[in-house]
Amino acid sequence: MTAPTAAPSKPHPLIAPFDVSKIKNEKGVKTLIKRILDFHGWFHWMPAANGYGKSGVSDHNALKDGVFMVIEAKFGTNKPSPMQQQFAGHIFVNDGYAFCVNERNIDHLGWFLESFAVAAECNAKGQELPHEHGARMLNAIAALTAPFGGIAGKPQA
Repeated sequence: MTAPTAAPSKPHPLIAPFDVSKIKNEKGVKTLIKRILDFHGWFHWMPAANGYGKSGVSDHNALKDGVFMVIEAKFGTNKPSPMQQQFAGHIFVNDGYAFCVNERNIDHLGWFLESFAVAAECNAKGQELPHEHGARMLNAIAALTAPFGGIAGKPQA
């Protein structure tokens, strides 16, 4: 029996960067978001989109280690509506994360969740977060909030 001599040639499909070549619509973005959240151990759900709910609510709600996050999925040139921007603003001012994810920035969601896991582990051990993970989280937050106009905790009227 011989030992393997090379690393696997194909990266894990749920570790960024992702292959988005097969994503053709918003449903494809939502499916990949669900798979990424599952992979990283987040409890998540998608609120029903019907006439009885609150308008503007994001497509995904997620919770892990007391941290709440909402994700609005978009595809192509679609942008968040004013009501979706307002909802995201309310999440921000209540210390949650609100991200808008599309096929062009979904890698940033993966990188954020990977570094979030490192940050949680460092916090549990009383260790300092390595600077590269802090920087990666900040860069991801900037990229994932840009479609909301870079909301910095201000709900829009």
